[in-house]
Amino acid sequence: MGKKLSEYSVNKIVDSIIAKTNLHHLTTHGLRHTHAIMLLESGADIKFVSTRLGHATINMTADVYLHITKIRRGKH
Repeated sequence: MGKKLSEYSVNKIVDSIIAKTNLHHLTTHGLRHTHAIMLLESGADIKFVSTRLGHATINMTADVYLHITKIRRGKH
């Protein structure tokens, strides 16, 4: 198994990819948010998403992400 990459290393990899594309800059933390929102919007169970993100409670996940998915679906 490979070794764990540092946050610095991951950011350098992301920066090198962005430099070669037309993508706008997105931090690794931004990728985490995007991943969570995409999971929820695709119908993933919030308990699964909460566990995957390492949140202490489902409420924490709901507080951070559910309002975003409702706004994007036009339910605000």
